Amino acid sequence: MRTAAAQESAGTTEAAPRWRRRGAIDGSVVDQAVAYTLMAAALAVTYLVH
Repeated sequence: MRTAAAQESAGTTEAAPRWRRRGAIDGSVVDQAVAYTLMAAALAVTYLVH
């Protein structure tokens, strides 16, 4: 049985991919999109009320 240090030194660990899958969406991006949509809606309502 090999230890984790031995596996790392042997180069058997996989490198992290530089890009993500196309379908993966970061949660903070969704939050920011919702925030911008709400700000645009508030701006439109404010414009229409005045």
